[in-house]
Amino acid sequence: MLLCRAFLVLVLALPGVSMASSKLTFEFAERTAPYSYSDGERAAGLFPDLVQLAFNFIPEYTTTNRAVPWARAQYNVRLGRSDGFLTYPSKERQSYAVFSAKPLFTQDFGYLVYSADNPNIDVIESATSFADLAGLTVIVEKGSKWEEDNIPGYLERVPGHDLDMMMHLLMLREAGDFIVQPPADARSTAQQLGYSSKLKVRKVDFIPNSLIPFHVGISRKLPSAMMVINLVDAAMQDSEFQSQRKVLTESYQ
Repeated sequence: MLLCRAFLVLVLALPGVSMASSKLTFEFAERTAPYSYSDGERAAGLFPDLVQLAFNFIPEYTTTNRAVPWARAQYNVRLGRSDGFLTYPSKERQSYAVFSAKPLFTQDFGYLVYSADNPNIDVIESATSFADLAGLTVIVEKGSKWEEDNIPGYLERVPGHDLDMMMHLLMLREAGDFIVQPPADARSTAQQLGYSSKLKVRKVDFIPNSLIPFHVGISRKLPSAMMVINLVDAAMQDSEFQSQRKVLTESYQ
């Protein structure tokens, strides 16, 4: 690993490698707290903090970040208008970005989110499979491919445009019985909307593909893309980085 890093540092020092390439711009979604959100033009939240932590172990590069609509972030990385993002490495995204070998963060969707006032709370809290929830209604995010693939079609669905709307549908309008979401997302949204006192979260083991990996991705338009990814991979193997990542991630839970 040390030999690999020494070689990469040597390459960066060569005249043919522009010094401007040592400055990278990452873009994050502007409305997905606590993972990323807008703080002016700057992105704040767990994802920007994790990327910054990784690059604290890569002195060859400095980073700046921006908060933009998520569709725009992907478009900008595709065209090389920005250098990177942190996301699930789908086949489509791999066509225009190179990704770290291991995830920087893994999001766990193995939770049911529901209201303490729900009349079907006993069913939700005793369910050991989706079949046990067959008579209930799930609130889903409109257009979510993951939910289409992993929540059975026999469950009645009520769609919401985003998690804020989904939480209102669950807590205020009582339009459905539960949401499938990571607890950090649910708690952050419930707190912002004033529903914390009614929020209930239950870990379950029957949701397929519940662990979603998020990898550092670098635009293929960046000439040094593979060099950056190799440095990220090396940094992520550092025991001190792993220790600091654990502390940082737990601080958001």
